[in-house]
Amino acid sequence: MNNCPEELVCFTQDEWTDFLVEYELDIVNEVGSLSVASSSDAQAISDFTWEILFLSPWELAYIALPMSVLAFYGLTIYALFKYIQRRFS
Repeated sequence: MNNCPEELVCFTQDEWTDFLVEYELDIVNEVGSLSVASSSDAQAISDFTWEILFLSPWELAYIALPMSVLAFYGLTIYALFKYIQRRFS
């Protein structure tokens, strides 16, 4: 009884157990690093700040350019709104 579609890889129970045992350490480390929570909001802010401080120049450019475009659009819309508001008041 092979119900496995051709485009997928299917494991038997024994193969799945062998796979988990072989890669158990990597899986546990990955899941453990995802589930580690910061002890407080202050710790989370501190970690985020250090991550930002040590970004490479290219990573900073990837963040700064889209944010600059969004800020320009937002400020332009705000300036137009204020201009129309002053014009008709």
